[in-house]
Amino acid sequence: MTSTVSKPYADVDFDELKQAALDHLWMPFTQYNDMAEAGGPMVIVEGDGIRIKDSNGKSYIDGIGGLFLINAGHGRQEIVDAVANQLSSIHYANTFAYGTVPTIKLAKRLADLAPGDLNKVFFASGGSEAVETAVKIIRQYHVNNGQPQRTKFIARRGSYHGVSLGALSINSYQGVQRSIFDPLLMDVKFVGDTADEVEDLIKFEGPDTMAGFITEPVSVTRGVHIPPDDYWPNLREICDRYGVLLVADEVITGFGRTGKMFAMEHWNVTPDLMTFAKGVTSGYQPVGGVLARQKVADAFVGDKKKTFTHGYTYSGHPAGAAAALANLDILERENLVENSATVGKYLLDRLSALKEHSMVADVRGLGLLTGMTLVEDKAKGEPLPMGHPKTKSLNKQLVERGLLTRGEPYLLLSPPLTITKSEVDEMVKILDESLTAVEQEG
Repeated sequence: MTSTVSKPYADVDFDELKQAALDHLWMPFTQYNDMAEAGGPMVIVEGDGIRIKDSNGKSYIDGIGGLFLINAGHGRQEIVDAVANQLSSIHYANTFAYGTVPTIKLAKRLADLAPGDLNKVFFASGGSEAVETAVKIIRQYHVNNGQPQRTKFIARRGSYHGVSLGALSINSYQGVQRSIFDPLLMDVKFVGDTADEVEDLIKFEGPDTMAGFITEPVSVTRGVHIPPDDYWPNLREICDRYGVLLVADEVITGFGRTGKMFAMEHWNVTPDLMTFAKGVTSGYQPVGGVLARQKVADAFVGDKKKTFTHGYTYSGHPAGAAAALANLDILERENLVENSATVGKYLLDRLSALKEHSMVADVRGLGLLTGMTLVEDKAKGEPLPMGHPKTKSLNKQLVERGLLTRGEPYLLLSPPLTITKSEVDEMVKILDESLTAVEQEG
């Protein structure tokens, strides 16, 4: 089949390409049989604003923002040019020994943007690496402070923090099949949704054994679960009381996604560590990292054995830093954080009207991050389980109508922060029609 899309893929045989994918490409979280049944993966070839185009020339609204990260939108030539310009000067220098202009500038820029005294940046290549780094910072922080017995971590049930073995140890999101990889690497205790449970656990386990508590400001994998207003302030007080480091995982929620530059600004709380990735470059380059408070960084200053002997080959990659700086310029110049807040409220209002559907039990959102609970029975209110036929049918209806999102076990939306109210109307119309079609199937 000849491509119907523009250059540089005009001469690509996409039937052959899809077969090559079936033969050689191992796709994350994807069952091979499902991909084979579909004749290979959808191949995305173009992007502009909130829309992407597949190899057949069909256009879709990118309702999930790639994977919660295309904050500045698709097709941003300014970011592409920044990367190309950087690659033409110095394309790589290892940060174990050297700095580069964009990497240093990005560290300062992030420190200036971050809440409170989060002012030290350790770079990684993505979210899982960022969480892994945060865990190791915490462990060594306590060792350096003469408390090596502080080895236990606390995490919130149902949250997602990555897939490397250290990050997976903190995971309890059902989609990662955590039990397959037991025994994992760390002693992690899981709690529910109240700060009191965290304090009770710390007391039960012994405060002098507890290292850190990590959770998302807003739990996306739980259908955009937004905590009560006193949750984070109470956590801050409890962690301070018992010497436990508090970590906010802002990999998804950072860089305007919730209507603030960082979600922690909604509660005016500064964590000890804050992980980031995704929206820092809007996906134009793979960049992640950890922001630390000065008191944490100070524990690594002194003799050689206090040095943080951790890092990645691509930590602080200059092209990634250049992409991030250009991306942040766009977010600020075009007021996209403010747009996320304003249009996000409009999106939540429009989605709330869909609760008239028998499948929709609840809708939640903060900024341009929304979750919809899909159910079989509203009276019971239980989300449809993973792999439910109605979920599969709804996804098919959405794709046919030109909307890409994620629908298990909650329907999630996180479109680019450039989205307008009229584009929201278009997206909600597709959702409404798709839900109606599934409900009529019975």
